[in-house]
Amino acid sequence: MSTDIFDFIVVGAGSAGCVLAERLSRDPRHTVLLLEAGGSDDAAVIRTPMLMGLAIQSRAYNWHYETEPQGELNDRRLYWPRGRTLGGSSAINAMHYIRGAHANYDEWRDVCGCEGWDWDSALAAFREVEGQSRGADAYHGADGPLTVQDVSPLNPLTEAFFEAGGLLQYPRNPDFNGAGQLGFGPYQVTQRGLRRWSAADAFLKPALSRPNLTLRTGALTRRVLLEAGVARGVEVEVDGRCELPMARREVILCGGAVNSPQLLQLSGIGDAGDLRNAGVTPEIDLPGVGRNLQDHIDIIGQISTRSATSIGLSLRALPTLIGGVAAWMGGRAGPLSTNPIQGGAFVRSSQAGDLPDIQLVFTPGLAAPHGREMPLGHGATLHACVLYPESRGRLRIVSNDPAMPPAIDPAYLTAPRDLEVLTDGLEIVRTLLGSTAFDFDRRAELLPGPDKTSRSDLMDDVRARAETLYHPVGTCMMGRGELAVVDPQLRVRGVERLRVVDASVMPRLVGGNTNAPTIMIATRAAPMILETAP
Repeated sequence: MSTDIFDFIVVGAGSAGCVLAERLSRDPRHTVLLLEAGGSDDAAVIRTPMLMGLAIQSRAYNWHYETEPQGELNDRRLYWPRGRTLGGSSAINAMHYIRGAHANYDEWRDVCGCEGWDWDSALAAFREVEGQSRGADAYHGADGPLTVQDVSPLNPLTEAFFEAGGLLQYPRNPDFNGAGQLGFGPYQVTQRGLRRWSAADAFLKPALSRPNLTLRTGALTRRVLLEAGVARGVEVEVDGRCELPMARREVILCGGAVNSPQLLQLSGIGDAGDLRNAGVTPEIDLPGVGRNLQDHIDIIGQISTRSATSIGLSLRALPTLIGGVAAWMGGRAGPLSTNPIQGGAFVRSSQAGDLPDIQLVFTPGLAAPHGREMPLGHGATLHACVLYPESRGRLRIVSNDPAMPPAIDPAYLTAPRDLEVLTDGLEIVRTLLGSTAFDFDRRAELLPGPDKTSRSDLMDDVRARAETLYHPVGTCMMGRGELAVVDPQLRVRGVERLRVVDASVMPRLVGGNTNAPTIMIATRAAPMILETAP
């Protein structure tokens, strides 16, 4: 390091950390240290949209977490990939740009006590950083660094999915981030041209030439250094040696819904009993750290198809695959530069209120959860997830060793309503894939399978196969109440000069993917931090 004292220390170069590092270093008077446990993101599996499944599986760019056994999911441990590289999870995700429903943010303000986090305030930040390829309008900005573009070309099976939605009387929705979410339409993605455009690409890399911004990769932060209730710096391990960079103004945790509460607990901030059990001396008794864990749980349906129209591996598709590789190597558009997860929908379950409470995600190809394999043959895969789960889990450290993963218990389906909604989702998936819109190419239903004939059968199938959709939030909750960890300025309660800025501060899940909201949170947090007197 050029110096061991900085104005700001940002821990985690994920979506939020990249935004903050860029914003805080704009003024050359501010020195910023950005710490990232992972390494470089310069890899084909990250840049290439069609290879996202390899990134999700890779240990080189991924923390590779797993949950505790889930009692309502047949005691299965679920795989939880989280990004461990520049850009964090924005470097390995499906790139979908979804903000959530307008009402989600007003609920943060009105129900959760998060003053200043209403929809109008969020929209201003979304528009500020967005580089919308369709141009600017009341909902979108076109001049920001985060490029958002359409998936192109759409597969004929994706168009059939939209037609199937129309047969169920759902509207076609060309913009899930516009006036409302209800309906079927194409996803937009954070790509620039033929490649992924992560938070590192959009925010961090253009700022790395600034002499007041220092980036350290391969740097595992072990704890926040506290002195009489004040965050003074961090203890970080780099290449096997311990370093102690100090912060003149603030330490800001941007590790996400897993790593930020883990680091607070390692630093003695959390439930005192849990900390003692893990061998950590309690400094600040803050029982909400690691609690309020929420995640989108997901189930898929599949059909096989007769033609080679879909994305897939087969002898019939070999010429397309060869041509796609040649195009990719030549820097031209082709199958490898096209996002495989193309269409989506927001629909209502039998339990829904005013908002759609199920999100659908369509892939014109056969796909295994988490990209574990690329099945041979051709078909289509449709996901359904519960947007507003009532189940609440927790996360806690089990050791004072920072390299030891925490115990992650999302408590999936412990609220009975979640099982009802997810089963409704699977029924909707089956209806859509079985509609006349797919008659031109459908061979057979693969999942849930023709042997699943009753609702009880489908509930059993949900318990046997449901997985995460990668959207954990809430473990450092913003707001009021005994489980609140940070205030509406994202300052950790009971500690001075320490904030958390990432998805962990969301008091409730938004109705959709969480990357865009995380970038919004960091965009709004930067001026809060800078306005605080040193």
